[in-house]
Amino acid sequence: MSSSSLRALGLGSLLVLLLSLGAPGATWVLGSSELTWSFFPIGVGFPFLCLLLLNLVLQSRRPSWALRPAELALILVMGLAAAGIPFFIMGYLLAIPTTPDYFASPENQWPQYILPHLPRWLIPSNEGLAMTWFFEGLPFGEPVPWNALLHAWVMPLFWWFSFLGALYFACFALVVILRRQWIERERLAFPLMEAPQALLAEGGPALLRRPLLWMGAGLPLSIALWNIAGFFHPFLTPIPWDYWVQVGSDFPPLFIRLYFPVVGFMYFAKLNVSFSIWFFYLLALFEEGICKRLGLGISEGDAFVVGGFPTTSWQCWGAFVAMTLWGLWMARDQLRQVWRKALDPGAPVDDARELLPYRIAVAGVLLALAYMLVWLCRAGLPLGAAALFLAGVLIAYLGITRLVAQAGVYYLTTPMVSQAMTLALLGSRSLPPQGLVGLGLTFSFFGDVQSIFMPAAAHAARLHDSLGLGRRTLCLALCLALVLAFALSTLFILCMAYQQGASNFSSWFFRVSGGAGVLAFDYAAARIANPAGVQYQKLAFFGGGALAMTGLTLLHYRFPWWPLHPIGLTIVSAWMVRNQAAAIFAAWAAKSILLRLGGIDLYRRGTPFFIGLILGHFLGVGLSFLVDMVFFPGKGHPILHG
Repeated sequence: MSSSSLRALGLGSLLVLLLSLGAPGATWVLGSSELTWSFFPIGVGFPFLCLLLLNLVLQSRRPSWALRPAELALILVMGLAAAGIPFFIMGYLLAIPTTPDYFASPENQWPQYILPHLPRWLIPSNEGLAMTWFFEGLPFGEPVPWNALLHAWVMPLFWWFSFLGALYFACFALVVILRRQWIERERLAFPLMEAPQALLAEGGPALLRRPLLWMGAGLPLSIALWNIAGFFHPFLTPIPWDYWVQVGSDFPPLFIRLYFPVVGFMYFAKLNVSFSIWFFYLLALFEEGICKRLGLGISEGDAFVVGGFPTTSWQCWGAFVAMTLWGLWMARDQLRQVWRKALDPGAPVDDARELLPYRIAVAGVLLALAYMLVWLCRAGLPLGAAALFLAGVLIAYLGITRLVAQAGVYYLTTPMVSQAMTLALLGSRSLPPQGLVGLGLTFSFFGDVQSIFMPAAAHAARLHDSLGLGRRTLCLALCLALVLAFALSTLFILCMAYQQGASNFSSWFFRVSGGAGVLAFDYAAARIANPAGVQYQKLAFFGGGALAMTGLTLLHYRFPWWPLHPIGLTIVSAWMVRNQAAAIFAAWAAKSILLRLGGIDLYRRGTPFFIGLILGHFLGVGLSFLVDMVFFPGKGHPILHG
């Protein structure tokens, strides 16, 4: 390995360290902006931009010290891979399994319905009050009881990490298997990578000197700086980022948010994609309003499904599953070749450009799936329910990754969770109590499905393909980033919890009334106490969404003039799309106008301005976080929080 690669790995590890400490501390302790809430988060974008500017200085003063584009790309990949772990993965993983022994009471009926059916090998023990002190903090002056804490945590975390390791490897191997289909055959746009690739290309330093780029950066940066000044001088009225427009008494309001990075990233998406997202979003608002006014649709929500659109959530989930399965069907030739190469290494199928040989990728997926199925069965799920749930998880990950790669959606979750789909198909009556408790535990890694690893792996494959990163070095960088992120964030969150009490964090994850663990186990207890059969109403809306997606897909591929891309139907129920819809419309309108006025040449000339919108947002929120950290610890000022 070259010295430049080692330098990049070292700087990438430093970025992972900053993310692992900064992401939980920013929100839960400082009360500042959330740093990892997207597929290109502030916690990666701000340090990466600072590094680019520093590298620009080095190129003019000390050229031998400057980082090459491949090194910068490696650092970026490590940050993107680690971004979701400190907050969304470890937050839920430490909030849910710790809950039962501490929160159980006669009122919530957990001693009757939950505690007898827990897989104890996954639950940290409260022996020696380890979980009590986790939520409440150690008594003042009490030394840390390391032996008791190690006894409580080591084995449960080992088994949880073993499952997550299998899941992450399966996601990475699936990206390897589908890379050629997505990048070379379908030519997905990867809008989130357009700005980094432009900045890392040969003309990258020149791009940072373009006035048009800094004109774009000035819009979000000036708003952020004005509001930062208002932190110190209350007479400066802050400029709001959010605006609401109520269109009718029974209709959800239109939410207009000044989300400048969404405008910047969606500028690189195809016009029919961005058009379909905001069009179907308006259609979803209209449908929910009509259903509410007429008393139709689904009134019961599902755990960890946030958005307030229960009817369209099941429709969008049907479309989401259909989109993913159609994508696999279109990739059938690629999958056939991969399988052929896995069975016969001498087959004339070239996998030299892949991050893993096809044989290792296929064997890894199969072994990982087998281990995860055994793990879920040992956690209490019957084999059929475990297989159905795991299929839903993989469909969700594949679907989100495709949406991010094709549409460039800045942050996103699934319209529905796999636990709800499993119960809708099987009915809670068909699962034993230990199966429902085990299903509740799975919210620890599959609940609020955000900032997942698989899109980061797809972006790594894209940068590997376009910038020529070394295969071994890139795989080592990804592995190092994941291991460091899990280890550092776990230790940091545990230390914070035992120092000040997790229930005192500024986070709903660990909240006594309605935290993630309370939500998960109340969900299980309610279904044990009141078992139900197959949920035909939800499945009917699911089927309707799947049929609509199938019809739109056929229209899209059969008729070139058809204006609606089917991808828009899959996500419009999510509250994240509600936050981004106005920005997506602005990006669509701006790109449409530029193409009509000056064609592709004017579109390319306008690119620096939209990259500037992204960089200005990163700078503004990053500076706001630094000000909060220095001057307002514990009383921060979150910007676009969520």
